[in-house]
Amino acid sequence: MSYASLGEVIDHVRRSTATMAAEEPAEIYAFRTGTLDNQAGSYGQYFGTWDIAAGMMRDYSMYTYYPLLQVIENPDITLPQFCFILDSFDHPYSNYLRYSGFPQLGKLALALREWLPRADSRQQAIEAIRAFCIYTDTFAAWSFHYFPWGLGKQFTYANPEIAAPSVADLSRRVTIQPGRKIRLTWQPLDITVEAYLAVHENPELCQDLMDALPFTILQDHAVVTGESMYAWCPMVSTAPIHVRERICDAPKGRLRFSQSTGQKFIVQYGPTTEDLAQPVLGEVIAEHADRLDAVGAEVWKSTFDTKTPIWLTVELA
Repeated sequence: MSYASLGEVIDHVRRSTATMAAEEPAEIYAFRTGTLDNQAGSYGQYFGTWDIAAGMMRDYSMYTYYPLLQVIENPDITLPQFCFILDSFDHPYSNYLRYSGFPQLGKLALALREWLPRADSRQQAIEAIRAFCIYTDTFAAWSFHYFPWGLGKQFTYANPEIAAPSVADLSRRVTIQPGRKIRLTWQPLDITVEAYLAVHENPELCQDLMDALPFTILQDHAVVTGESMYAWCPMVSTAPIHVRERICDAPKGRLRFSQSTGQKFIVQYGPTTEDLAQPVLGEVIAEHADRLDAVGAEVWKSTFDTKTPIWLTVELA
């Protein structure tokens, strides 16, 4: 497909993202069923192709396109400077992903690089990078969901029952001032909770979220952190963060939002092990927190075993 302007590229990216929001992309289906058109993979196997592409998609969306958005939003960087930076960082990722199962992504990335220098305005260039950031995040969400995490059962610690989590320091736990509420509903589980947003602690971040509501997103389980769930959001926030909290210090029901790892909406439902600090988004109200146990158990099964999608709807309460 050819394009006549950067605006046409942006429109195509947004349409493609909207299509992926509610249904598995054909590219992901081809990966998990071994039906890639070019059958990329040495000696007839495609797990190596899938594994490498999944990791590159993760890094492309989280650690390439989001930083690129932060760069182009910096007024000290000119558009020609940014185009040079984009060419340097984008091509190694998008060209390999094009070959290994994501041909449309590769074509759109090339079109974006070709047309960005001819943007009608700096704002249009920013919108193009924002749109592609959400597009790659959406691919990353489906890629994560259908990756065969169940293989992890073959690689367990010798004595996992005695593994010591990071020591929580309750004195560092953030207290949320009650304010604006949101409602979280998981289907087909038919479980709903309400939560306070950290509108006093991280007001700009919370406003970005509220501006994007309502939305429905594919829920998955963390594979490293512990009893935590996350989902990629159809938004991009570069809001300043005033309050962070170590994951291991957070209480059951903590809501976090990770701008730098894919715009993830995160719900903690039990003990965690990571000592990294993440932006605080809110907290499930105390009387609803125990409902999260059943959600976490089902999402774990979805991510590691059944792959049956569980959908989280987030809306103002």
